[in-house]
Amino acid sequence: MDQNLTHRNHYIPRFYLKNWSLDGKTMQTYSILVSNSKVPYWTQQSIKNSAVWSDFYTRIEGDKEIDDFEHWFDREFETPAKPVFDKLLNGQKISYEESVVLSHFVFAQYVRTPAAYLRLTEQNIKLFPKILEETTAKINREAEKIRKGYPAFQFQKTVRESFFPMKVTVDKEQSLVEIKAVVGRGSYLDNLKHLLSSTLKVAEHHDWRVLHASEDISFPTSDDPVICLNYRNADDYDLKGGWGRKNCNILMPLSPRLILFTQVGAKGPYKDLDHSPYYSKLFRRMIIQHAHRYVYSDRPQKGMLELNARVVNAQLYEREKQEMAGWHIEQIQAERNL
Repeated sequence: MDQNLTHRNHYIPRFYLKNWSLDGKTMQTYSILVSNSKVPYWTQQSIKNSAVWSDFYTRIEGDKEIDDFEHWFDREFETPAKPVFDKLLNGQKISYEESVVLSHFVFAQYVRTPAAYLRLTEQNIKLFPKILEETTAKINREAEKIRKGYPAFQFQKTVRESFFPMKVTVDKEQSLVEIKAVVGRGSYLDNLKHLLSSTLKVAEHHDWRVLHASEDISFPTSDDPVICLNYRNADDYDLKGGWGRKNCNILMPLSPRLILFTQVGAKGPYKDLDHSPYYSKLFRRMIIQHAHRYVYSDRPQKGMLELNARVVNAQLYEREKQEMAGWHIEQIQAERNL
């Protein structure tokens, strides 16, 4: 194992989580999945050891481990966004260029969490049969051309193909094509590279506004902090919106007092939402409901069981713990077994 690699991948930047820290080092954490009922509802945990998954973004190229995604996130999204966040937290206006930087960061944050991995993997599993059919048809068309004497087509190795673990075997004698693929980390990283290189532009023209919580509300954040909201009314909404879907609301907590907000296809200033006791309470509820495994706060919050009741399940807790521990080796073996 290369000691120079960044194996501890923080899927939520530490500079962001520090906005919920009273000492700059720790924050209060509510765990949605616990091993037994004696586990405290809230525990004080270090930011350094929160929202981290070893080798979540590490990829394999030949026999070499590469941590280029971790550095890419830092260089292209986190480092440019930090001064923009500082301005927002200090109540300063940002330029259009800074708004684009902010959009890039929020979009990247939306797709780089374990919850996003599960969403995209589920999507990949549904789409793979179609990809398989299209790839097989393309190969068969080229094979037919070769049989007719045309020169062999040289498939270009694109960025997406290089990250998606796929093996194509052609049996010329039997005229058979066999395609094997692994839907896992490799396909997820392939998704990330595509989304954050091409699809990213869909987020650049959003009109972001910073909304304030009412005096009686403190916004927490979570391990899946960016919310894409389809809102009809307070009792009829879902958290499965899309970045390019008109009227979809996108939210991300900035601190216990501030939340980032935009509505796709609309302009602010959304004055009725700012300092509103009604909407502050609603936004808090959505933040907690959208959490995958953890809610983070500067201090313990009340009413958690009603909004996102924790699951007490020793077997499930241990299984997820073991899956995370064996994640890197299992992904490597699956790709090498192709």
